[in-house]
Amino acid sequence: FSHLQTACFMLWKFTSLFRCYGRSFRVRYYSAAMKRSGSSDCHALANKRGRMEEVAEGEQPTEKKGKKRNKAFDWSLYNRRHVAFKVSYLGWDYHGFASQESNEKTVEARLFEALEKVKLVEDIKTAKYTRCGRTDAGVSALSQVIALHVRSNLLEGPSVIVPEGSRAHERKGDKEVELPYVRMLNAVLPSEIRVLSWAPVEANFSARFSCIQRTYKYFFPRSSLNIQRLQDAALKFVGEHDFRNFCKINLSSGVTNFRRNILSFTIEPTDEVESPFQMYEATISGQAFLWHQVRYMIAILFLIGMELEDAKVIDHMLDVEKCPAKPQYGLVSGIPLILFDCKFEGVRWEKNEQDEKSLLTHLQGQWTERMIQSTMIRKMFDSCEANVVNKSDIPLQLQLKPLISDHKMGGAYKPLLTRPTSDTLEKKLERKSQKSAPPLLE
Repeated sequence: FSHLQTACFMLWKFTSLFRCYGRSFRVRYYSAAMKRSGSSDCHALANKRGRMEEVAEGEQPTEKKGKKRNKAFDWSLYNRRHVAFKVSYLGWDYHGFASQESNEKTVEARLFEALEKVKLVEDIKTAKYTRCGRTDAGVSALSQVIALHVRSNLLEGPSVIVPEGSRAHERKGDKEVELPYVRMLNAVLPSEIRVLSWAPVEANFSARFSCIQRTYKYFFPRSSLNIQRLQDAALKFVGEHDFRNFCKINLSSGVTNFRRNILSFTIEPTDEVESPFQMYEATISGQAFLWHQVRYMIAILFLIGMELEDAKVIDHMLDVEKCPAKPQYGLVSGIPLILFDCKFEGVRWEKNEQDEKSLLTHLQGQWTERMIQSTMIRKMFDSCEANVVNKSDIPLQLQLKPLISDHKMGGAYKPLLTRPTSDTLEKKLERKSQKSAPPLLE
């Protein structure tokens, strides 16, 4: 009997302790849940969850500890490194590459945000930042290049900069393997923007002035264009010319020399299936380009390919003695334009197989999405076309309508050399000097 009493006593003691600890646990659990849900009634919350236990009388909900403040990043524990990044982006939904005070929807703004978010740059204004080119709104890039000072894991090495007061040698962790720049940035960039690779560069390297060649591509459907006329006319742009009649003149940028050297200009199909839907690419290479130059040259070529102009108009407009002012004409859309390549001497791009595989996987997803969209639109077109009896009433030139802003398709066309012209460069310079001249004192 004494053993039975002892066992009963131990069971009662164990049950009491279990109830005590269980009640304390439930109070803490529901108190935390109250704070998450915003409820002020701990009993109601317990009942709502199907748990009918009561909170012990007199016990107050345990305060949830506040979040720890992020520890300030100690930049003195890292050196800097002057590096170049090769960047690709689909610029269709962006208002250009270069950042703008009045517009945050730019590719560069997203890059700056990513650089600061992963703590590669403390202040972009002091990072010696340069860019290769300023692509317009809607224009994409496969090989845009930027250069700047970024945080480095290394204590020494090519392009490593040791700032004054650096305590990098005191930092714990790896000091011999560089930070995974590509992986870090791509993890926080929008899906339309990707860093392809990086390279250590000399201190005097400029993404703009160190570039020795830039290549652009412009994609368009064959439509009703006379491709042979396009190809022959494109060759007239090759060589060094004054392109003031094939660009947008903006004297506030400081550009007053409009001579540029076009190294090559080709027009080739992207596939072998001949049809009005066959895609072509114009490839233009040169050391440097003027503002809107590629889009103005393509605009003139389209007029020649549509047999609205003769190729001799290019010769006339390149001769600034005979044609000192640009005839008024529109430029083509920037959506099909891509900055395809930028070449530099002595730059060795660092690549990582894991980063390459990740990029390919990402691009496969992008390709799948857009090919599905393209296929669906083509099916819609085929379905509508089947209901049209006289297809000749729908001119093929309408395929180019989204690209051309110069004139209305099917309307009366006014030849370029009969149109009004803008002011000559000399007149614009004179007007600018008059505006900047100090007022005469009476």
